[in-house]
Amino acid sequence: MIHEGSQGSISFYLNGKLIQSLPSFQSNDLNSIKSSANRIIIQGLRGGCNLKFIKKKFWVAVQNLKEKNLSDDDSILFAVSYFGLIKMNIIDEDAPHEGILVMPRKKPYKKKHKV
Repeated sequence: MIHEGSQGSISFYLNGKLIQSLPSFQSNDLNSIKSSANRIIIQGLRGGCNLKFIKKKFWVAVQNLKEKNLSDDDSILFAVSYFGLIKMNIIDEDAPHEGILVMPRKKPYKKKHKV
């Protein structure tokens, strides 16, 4: 099921299946989610965690939250985890069988009345 917000929707695909659809964020929110994923990776490495551990935690979050109706906080957690996997080159953002599809909201067509 695709969840559409006032800005459209963001769909996440894995293995050719739609695993999650979230109401669209504004572009600056999407950039902040990407930077949050980067920050989590950097802080984890500075804290002594290895990449394998960080990757496992991102996978656990994605696997536990896929195909569920999510609250706002859970949807941000899912998006951060998914973008973290993209940053670590585990998921290809534009692959034909996995990645992200950002769909802006369709503007309604206005019919002009003939006079």
